[in-house]
Amino acid sequence: MKTHALEIGLAGLVLLTLAAWLTGHNVNASWVIGCVLAATFIKGQWLIDEFMELRHAPAWLRCVVSGWLVLIVGMTALFNM
Repeated sequence: MKTHALEIGLAGLVLLTLAAWLTGHNVNASWVIGCVLAATFIKGQWLIDEFMELRHAPAWLRCVVSGWLVLIVGMTALFNM
């Protein structure tokens, strides 16, 4: 991955984190929790694919790591909604 692409990716992750944090702290509604969890899932999958470099990994490994992400976000949704 090129350095320029890494910088853009990092900036995107920081922006998603700030947006989720600001949304979560300013509004208290269940749909906001869903939006924040969706943003968290998108960030997590992006990190798995790009920064952990699992985009071209064997399918079973990618499925295990993505399954872990779904489990964590799903459990968080169950206990917060």
